[in-house]
Amino acid sequence: MVDFEKFMEEHWGRLRRHAYCMMGSILDAEDVAQETMLRAVEIGPALDNIENLSEWVHIAATEAALGLLRKCRPLPLEEFDLPDLIQTTGAGGDPGSHPVDGNGDWPGATLDFLFPLQYMKPEQRAVLVLRDGFEDGDRMAATALDMTIQEIFQIADEAEKLRAQVRKRWGSTVPFVALRDDEKSEKVFNRFLEIFQMRDAVLLQQVLWKNAEMILAPDRFTGEDFVATECAAMAKGMGTKLQFIPVWLNGCRGVLISDWREISSEWNRMALALVLCNEREVRAIKWCLDGHILRKIQVDELDQASPPLSTDSLPPD
Repeated sequence: MVDFEKFMEEHWGRLRRHAYCMMGSILDAEDVAQETMLRAVEIGPALDNIENLSEWVHIAATEAALGLLRKCRPLPLEEFDLPDLIQTTGAGGDPGSHPVDGNGDWPGATLDFLFPLQYMKPEQRAVLVLRDGFEDGDRMAATALDMTIQEIFQIADEAEKLRAQVRKRWGSTVPFVALRDDEKSEKVFNRFLEIFQMRDAVLLQQVLWKNAEMILAPDRFTGEDFVATECAAMAKGMGTKLQFIPVWLNGCRGVLISDWREISSEWNRMALALVLCNEREVRAIKWCLDGHILRKIQVDELDQASPPLSTDSLPPD
């Protein structure tokens, strides 16, 4: 008889990571993971007859994700967006950080892998995600999609061609490499934060690419003047004691901006931004007011003179 508590403990983290890669959305990934576990509970004792439970979990999650993905269209190539952002460990993440929930729930998903998936059909996403996670991903994809291996190969070829088109179209905006060891882009990032703290739109224009992309909540904004003005306006409206703390999100540099509130005597998270930059300028920004996309966050050590940031006081999802 399968021990469901042990079953959950063993598979939950990898299941959520797989669901997140399939969906590009944290909330949708949670739905997929929950549906998969409910399916496991429903078949109950039959799990004892499954030789490879990990494989079964990922195929079942893929089938659940496909059901949701088929209800919405892929992102058109001419449109720009970014998937939900979570702090990650593993490839492209900060080696010194801890997993988001402290238990390995969201490891190893990087922006360079996730970004092109938004533009793909559900079947293409499924094939690439399973290939990325398993040596035998093609056979698993054939099972999940009820196709032959030859058909899976054809889908994979089409997906790779589309991925190349996405990178060609948006490669000047989204760096398709992790920024961890790029000292020049790190200097651009730090300069951006320094100017942002000054609330100076004119100075911000100096570090922004003329076609810088900005996503604020569900909206997309483009243009150097507008992006610089909007960033400065946000900074001015967020308080006088802003604290800028570097974080790593999907292999790229992000920043947690906090504001000390004297009345409540606690740190309040005001916004979470992912700043994509190269060695010369900032190319794209995703801004999430209230930072609702993270449950917990591992950050660099604060200055000893600063009050500690309490993740317990952050607003829930």
